Amino acid sequence: MDKKQICTIFLLQFKLGRKAADTARNINDVFGPGTTNEHTAQWWFKKFCSGDEGLEDDKRTGQPSDIDNDELRALVEANPRTTVRELASELDVTYTTISNHLKEIGKTKILEKWVPHELNDNQKNNRHFEVLPSLILRNKNDSFLDQIVACNKKWILYDNQKRSAQWLDADEAPQHFPKPKLHQKKVMVTVR
Repeated sequence: MDKKQICTIFLLQFKLGRKAADTARNINDVFGPGTTNEHTAQWWFKKFCSGDEGLEDDKRTGQPSDIDNDELRALVEANPRTTVRELASELDVTYTTISNHLKEIGKTKILEKWVPHELNDNQKNNRHFEVLPSLILRNKNDSFLDQIVACNKKWILYDNQKRSAQWLDADEAPQHFPKPKLHQKKVMVTVR
């Protein structure tokens, strides 16, 4: 059913004294869900109330709904962490328009994965040359290695920061980023 036919039904229902919400519901019941909506019916009824019974859709003001998908793709690939609201502001369109076009170009929002702090080569070497000898020395003084039963340890951070998301293609993996290098409060959990 085309737009002009729906507008004709709106005019008929308006002339019969029906309500816009009931008209929209009845049209969707007869022609299928999503054929129209209550907001559209109210807009047409308001137009008819003002004395304009023309069935041509007036030029509406507002933001354009069409954007160039190539331009959107370029913006997203230049900065995958950008938000939908930032994109909508930059392209001067609505939030919904950006969301729909991101789906069209196959972009999905994927959370980044946290990895442990990045250690430079010097820190890695120091860990081996300082920690291991101290453990061996401690074991000589107070034998503790033979008391260890298979165990595992895990540091758990109290900080529950929000991870940022990236706009990526469906088959693309998110980029990893190291946790902040701040000294955060941690608890060691051991399982035996």
